[in-house]
Amino acid sequence: MGLLVALLDPTGKPFSGWLAYTFLGAVGVLALWGAWRWIGGPNALVAAVAVAVILRLFVGLGLRAGLPALGYPDSEPHQAGYFYLDAYRRDLDAWRLAQLSVPLTDAFSDQAESDQYGGLLFASGLIYRTLSPSEHRPMLPIVMNAIVGGLAVLFTWGFVKLSFGSKPGMFAAWGVAVYPEAVLLGASQMREPLLIGLLAGMLYGYARYRNGDGKIGIAIIIAAAGIALAVSPPYALLMLAVVLVGLVWEVQGRHKAQWVGVALVVVLGLLALSLTVGAWQKVTAGSSPNPLALVGAWISDGARFELFKLERGSGWVQLLFDRTPEWANIPMATGNGLVQPFFPATLMDSTSLPLPRAIGIARGLGWFLLLPFLVYVPFAALRGAGWRSLQTYLTLVVWIVMIGASYRLAGDQWDNPRARAVFLAPQMALAGWAWYHAREVKSPWLLRSGVLVGVASLLFIQWYAGRYYQTPRLSLFKTVGVLAVFAVVFLVGAVVLDVVRARREARLTTDAPEV
Repeated sequence: MGLLVALLDPTGKPFSGWLAYTFLGAVGVLALWGAWRWIGGPNALVAAVAVAVILRLFVGLGLRAGLPALGYPDSEPHQAGYFYLDAYRRDLDAWRLAQLSVPLTDAFSDQAESDQYGGLLFASGLIYRTLSPSEHRPMLPIVMNAIVGGLAVLFTWGFVKLSFGSKPGMFAAWGVAVYPEAVLLGASQMREPLLIGLLAGMLYGYARYRNGDGKIGIAIIIAAAGIALAVSPPYALLMLAVVLVGLVWEVQGRHKAQWVGVALVVVLGLLALSLTVGAWQKVTAGSSPNPLALVGAWISDGARFELFKLERGSGWVQLLFDRTPEWANIPMATGNGLVQPFFPATLMDSTSLPLPRAIGIARGLGWFLLLPFLVYVPFAALRGAGWRSLQTYLTLVVWIVMIGASYRLAGDQWDNPRARAVFLAPQMALAGWAWYHAREVKSPWLLRSGVLVGVASLLFIQWYAGRYYQTPRLSLFKTVGVLAVFAVVFLVGAVVLDVVRARREARLTTDAPEV
């Protein structure tokens, strides 16, 4: 694989970086093999890990080679072979840091604008300084991210297998392996792939803890949280909060708590909060030292600014806001964020170049396929598992994160999905459980959720087709109205059908105590 990446990498002469790629790949394969042997799993899990790594590597190579010719000519990152502006800036800063005769720990003490926390800057600089000091090879951090993507598959499998069973676990593992947003992030020099893997690792530690393996579970959580502190203290704080609340919500009273380990997790959470406040104060001069005030300002002021950008950047959003009350603007922007990247919009968009359009379609399709599971799972979790179950807790976590990201980022098509993708492991865990549960109890509601999402997409496809290709279409308000009427009629009809079937079955099986 190292030889193949070196051959396809457009940097330098063919095969010139084979030793660096082979060494880093060998370390990564050893890590994957060790994790697979430790966690356990069938051969199909090895296939999912291999697909995850290979997809991220070759999408990264494709972007490196294709964007300069097929990307936007006025985009400096595209012309340099980077899909994300953040990745472009951060990778160049890491290469400059590697070339300076200063300790790499300066990445944490004097953070560049591209990485205010310093963790990914340090890791990329270390790779460049040790493996490729004379040639800038942007594929090396992508190899690291691809390996972490494989680890995310393994940890997700371990978490879901211990919590819900092997069949939902395999569904979730393959979901993490091929989900387009995660593949695109893993094929770029971004920190989200590291966070996806770290959260999956923390959830695996949580599953070990709740299954009675307390010491090892706490050790895994602390190790993953410690790395997350270096990558992104805010996300480390959020991940630790998810674990700690989960201990109270779902695990309490099941077995004797490992109080020393839990105390260490709390200390790590406080440290994450301190680092977050310190990093934010550097980029918001004159801000309040009060952590609650700082977080509140970041949420409220940021949401207003993103709402302003959303309205100014879209003519139909301006039209929609002009025709609705002002109090409805934020709920509508939040709802818009929950469907981004919007599959009908990316599918019908005729203004993008072929490569960016294909990437947009893949991102929108991935979210379109996942959304019915996330719509179905709240009701299935409450009815099938109960209020204090892990399924219900994860559902609350996922939906709070999705709604919070959509509110804070006002439907942004890039930052919002990236923030949401960090929680890919619990999303796929719920999707795997929902798929298995619906089949087990023969529930029609997962299919019905898919029908709702599909009909909504078809209605908006006709609207976007009229916008881009001047075909006949309903107005935006009529499209929304038709969708609302269909949803009400469809849901009421489905409930009535279920009630009629339940009564018929009760009459036929009156002697069965389970009825």
